[in-house]
Amino acid sequence: MPAYQLPVWVWPAALMIVCGLAFWRGQDDERLAAAATLANWAITLVVFQPLSEETQWAMMAVDAVLLVLMVWLALRSNRYWPLFTAGFSLLIVVTHIAHALDTGVSGWAYLTAILIWSYLSLFAIGYGAWTAPYVRAAGVTADATPGATLR
Repeated sequence: MPAYQLPVWVWPAALMIVCGLAFWRGQDDERLAAAATLANWAITLVVFQPLSEETQWAMMAVDAVLLVLMVWLALRSNRYWPLFTAGFSLLIVVTHIAHALDTGVSGWAYLTAILIWSYLSLFAIGYGAWTAPYVRAAGVTADATPGATLR
């Protein structure tokens, strides 16, 4: 039984929709996260080795840089969605490390796990962009209440 695979246009379409949403409705945090994810995808297209089932070390380096940015964004933001995006980015890097430690995991499972975490991270950015106008309309700023976190 052949494994089901999404058409190749689904990820770029979803990414462009979320990036458009972030630049249209989002604030600085959403725009930065969307731009970083777009840059991560573009660089990954260059360094990805499609026929290899080995650990993608170059992809791991690119994903680690994205993780650092998302953690920084989560630590300085007053909203919840960056925590999820940083968490999913961490799962991507851990998946790379897990595949390096256990080479018995198939390349299909390895890349599928990374793809699932990427979609979930993109969903979190999309949620943040979609709800940003409501936060702005509420007039809440990052310095309104020290230590406050908004949804």
